Amino acid sequence: MKWIKAVFGIVLTVALVYLGNSKLGMLPPMAKFLNPFHGFWKNAQWSNTVQSDSFELNGIGAESKVVYDERGVPHIFAANDHDLYFIQGYLTAKDRLWQMEFQTHAAAGRLSEIVGEKALDFDLEQRRIGMVWAAENALELIKKDSESLAALNAYADGVNHFISTLREDNLPLEYKLLDYQPEPWTVLKSALLLKYMAKMLNGNERDRPNTEALKLLGPEMFNQLFPDQNYLSNPIVPNFAPDTTLGKKLDLNDVVTAGNWAMPNIQPHFVGSNNWAVSGSRTESGNAILCNDPHLALSLPSIWYEIQLNSPNVNCYGVSLPGSPGITIGFNDSIAWGVTNAGRDVKDYYAIDFVNYAEGTYRMGKEVLQAEKRLEEIKIRGGNTVVDTVYYTVLGPVAYSEMKKGQYLALRWLAHDASNELLTFYKLNRAKNFNDYERALSTYNCPGQNFAYADTKNNIAIWQQGKFKVMPKDYGRFIQDGSDTMHLKEHFIPQSDNPHMLNPKRGFVSSANQAPTDTAYPYYYSGVFEEFRNRTINNFLRNDSSITIQEMMDLQLSNYNLLAAEALPIMLKLLDTTRFQYPENERLALKELLSWNFRNDRELIAPTVFEIWWDELNNILWDEFNSTDWDQDKYYRYGWEAMVNTGKAKVDMRDERYVYPMAKVTIDLLENHPDHGAFDHGSTNNSVETAKDIVYDSFYWTAMKFGDIIEYKYNKPHWGFYQGTRVKHLARLDAFSSKKLVVGGSEHAPNATTATHGPSWRMIVEMNPDGPKAWGVLPGGQSGNPGGKFYTTSLNSWATGQYHVLNFLKNSEASKEGWSVQTFNPIKE
Repeated sequence: MKWIKAVFGIVLTVALVYLGNSKLGMLPPMAKFLNPFHGFWKNAQWSNTVQSDSFELNGIGAESKVVYDERGVPHIFAANDHDLYFIQGYLTAKDRLWQMEFQTHAAAGRLSEIVGEKALDFDLEQRRIGMVWAAENALELIKKDSESLAALNAYADGVNHFISTLREDNLPLEYKLLDYQPEPWTVLKSALLLKYMAKMLNGNERDRPNTEALKLLGPEMFNQLFPDQNYLSNPIVPNFAPDTTLGKKLDLNDVVTAGNWAMPNIQPHFVGSNNWAVSGSRTESGNAILCNDPHLALSLPSIWYEIQLNSPNVNCYGVSLPGSPGITIGFNDSIAWGVTNAGRDVKDYYAIDFVNYAEGTYRMGKEVLQAEKRLEEIKIRGGNTVVDTVYYTVLGPVAYSEMKKGQYLALRWLAHDASNELLTFYKLNRAKNFNDYERALSTYNCPGQNFAYADTKNNIAIWQQGKFKVMPKDYGRFIQDGSDTMHLKEHFIPQSDNPHMLNPKRGFVSSANQAPTDTAYPYYYSGVFEEFRNRTINNFLRNDSSITIQEMMDLQLSNYNLLAAEALPIMLKLLDTTRFQYPENERLALKELLSWNFRNDRELIAPTVFEIWWDELNNILWDEFNSTDWDQDKYYRYGWEAMVNTGKAKVDMRDERYVYPMAKVTIDLLENHPDHGAFDHGSTNNSVETAKDIVYDSFYWTAMKFGDIIEYKYNKPHWGFYQGTRVKHLARLDAFSSKKLVVGGSEHAPNATTATHGPSWRMIVEMNPDGPKAWGVLPGGQSGNPGGKFYTTSLNSWATGQYHVLNFLKNSEASKEGWSVQTFNPIKE
């Protein structure tokens, strides 16, 4: 029997060693992961060691110094630009390598290599919309500019130098957890990162939903519910009327009837931002002030990396994109700049008429053309490689298809065109005045952005810059006929005709993703634009003539919900309280609303009631656009619990083919057209409903849900808890994500915080002639290491509305007590 036990012990030991060093599904080899000398325990140690010291760095030409402040922000002082960008790449990789590589793998459609088959559909979409092709086109143009190419190469060399120093013990934690190794960084990866951002900010495409809605509603009703959004109140640049004849001789082609296309998920329209600049004539200090807070998906690590860059040619501070050299949003000794998303549609879809799909031949006018075939090999971890054939037509790649129906859509996306956005930021980092700012914007194409500007000479400006097509009315709103040769005749709006203004009489410029122009503008454009935040901001700036820094902070943090302020009084006026069926719940909910100040503050209950009511009203009113398999009764009974459990304040029951009309349309119908046919329930056959019926029905279900939330085991109906904002790890690893943050905000308030999105960087800069003074905060920290000291350094400050002073140093000797200084020397021959 003893020999049996001995054999069993040996077999068990071998099995445990094998299993401990083998990957089981998505689990890492646990013996390696838990190893006290090389496993995840070592990552906290490596991330917490920022000490003053001297190092030799292979790749730089002269001595450089890096000052680390109390939050771990690096201030690089280099002898030349090459060394500056080399060290920027090296330090960014040290803090964010996994994030950089994961995002560029996502952009290239390579996530399946890391996480397996679950990412296949995502990867297929990235390949089919031509992400790598777009980056390759951009890189070809970048190579023609020596300055931006030199910056990219130096940055890549710095990243690769850091990668060369990695060992098993200091490998970033996610590599250990997912059990793979980093690969060399290339300049193409940096170009891919910029296209990744372009895709993120160009998600407001409406071609297919508009086409489907037109088919469902007919032209008259469609135009009522989905009017052009161009001419809303408070545009970015009022009364802008450049003298032009472009676009007035173009003919509109026919709209193609849509099929059930497998289109991408529509981005929420609150993916936007705020920026404004105020002249010194309207500030207490007499200096111009610039503010910016880009609203993006919240993630850990933060989407931005805070840094100062100093060489004999540049001295600037702000945030960079991990993976790209330079500073994207920030300031230097002379100017400050900030960006918001333009919201204009720069993606067009065309139905391609294939003669023979297998051979890739298709019709264009009277000709039959041959599509270029690109074979996309998608390697799947733990599975077989998938090869996808993507056809490239003269209009772009065939991005979406339904072969059984013979329906194919080509994508014409302006981000596919060769461009050099990197050069824009390279020049902005060095700009000294308005003319430099204007020249810097000249190379910026996609995604369209609103660049706010302020300088130490008290000039302020804003310019909506991007590559925008000259189009006839309604062009790009629907799926187009891809065989029409008119689509090949493209013209583009010159930079001088893009909306802009310098030193307006009102003393401020601003943008919050609203329409850029009013009816004075001669060019047609379409897009999805904000309708409320911009007016809240403009009303404040217009009425305050002695603005302080604290007031600018308060405005960025304002939770005032203008949508509620305009919609709720109308809804309450239409609410028939004599119909109350459950008076206790309904009166409790009504009481909260009647005393509300329209602020979505975290400690208030009224915002919870309003947001549920507004969503209920839209889901009932726009039932024509809801999923055909929507179980209305089940949703009303259990939808609230799903919302609370998942931390999502909105449960959207839309059929994926449609989007709801904009909020201003809904408010207008409630106030001015209460008997409109849109209020008639599609689910009732024997009655005709009006606005009053929809308002009461939605309030009834709101009160039912509200009562349930009050009695729910957590017993926290307050807005901050109900909204459920969390900053999640980029790979959605729950252990590395934040807990639920009890914060205020609304997508329609200046503090546009929701469950998943919010201000990704708050920045305020006073352009003092003696040197800019600045404040800012990230929803995270400098480090990408979940076990590190600087992983969530600023998260609590961000959540509680606090700002850090941004230390804009003049030299490396300006280090303060408690900071560290590292000296980097070239390796001696």
